[in-house]
Amino acid sequence: MLFLLLTVLCSVALGFLFKLFGRWGIDGFQAILFNYATCVLCGWVHLGHFPVQKAHFDTPWMPYALLLGLIFIGGFNLASITVRYFGVTVGQIMQKMSILMTVPFAMLAYGESTGWAKILGFVLALTSIVLVNWPQQSSGSQPEVRMRKHLLWIPFLTWALSGLLEVLVLRVQKEQLTDMSNPTFIINIFAIAGMIGLATALYGWWKKRLVWQWKNVAGGIILGIPNYGSMVFMLWALNSGLEGSFLFPVANVGIILLTTIGAVTMFHEKLSPLNWLGIGFALGAIALISFG
Repeated sequence: MLFLLLTVLCSVALGFLFKLFGRWGIDGFQAILFNYATCVLCGWVHLGHFPVQKAHFDTPWMPYALLLGLIFIGGFNLASITVRYFGVTVGQIMQKMSILMTVPFAMLAYGESTGWAKILGFVLALTSIVLVNWPQQSSGSQPEVRMRKHLLWIPFLTWALSGLLEVLVLRVQKEQLTDMSNPTFIINIFAIAGMIGLATALYGWWKKRLVWQWKNVAGGIILGIPNYGSMVFMLWALNSGLEGSFLFPVANVGIILLTTIGAVTMFHEKLSPLNWLGIGFALGAIALISFG
């Protein structure tokens, strides 16, 4: 359970950092790029040797690492944009509703426990996704409200990529394609994501669409430490024997609770009654799915 708690704390820190980046004028994409370099460095220190080796390309988990690397950088950037336009609470909920993909996969593919409570939980979860993203008509100018509606595809794509990420990680763990107590697998995913981001950034710097600033590097370092922790602690929690259909929902409810408290108290985010109802439905859905 300790690894589960550490996963929650690291994940909450990521959402708050994305919010602070906007205030500090840090470019989210460049910070995410340097975040992956930081994650690889953390893994290097953790393992005591450089974790990315040529021999890894012959391992059964490498195809998953390549796909997950692409999902990592795409999903992380979308999560950053979701926080910027919709707030920390909505950003975290859209990611954590990934259980709508993870839990059915665990039950259908690997025979994990099911029941009426989980089915009811899915209905509540679907409803909550609509409610937490419902625009507040009374706040902001009409152009701002229209912009939020125009960008609704971003949190929904964030949700889809988060779910796909968890499904692939769960498959690697269930098929025993690698030792989950060893962070080599996840570090290689960070490295692949970083290389994809670096190629994109080099083109952006060359075309002067991106501006190099040291504060983006600093932001990436600050982001990389909890990001590395969130993934490694999640793998260790899975390896400890917890079912995926229990681990992901329980972690997600903790993340949503802490994120909502922090967003309202620290960043003074304003939520409409429908948004609050959606948060309540999300918590109820996760509880039903976890313990049903």
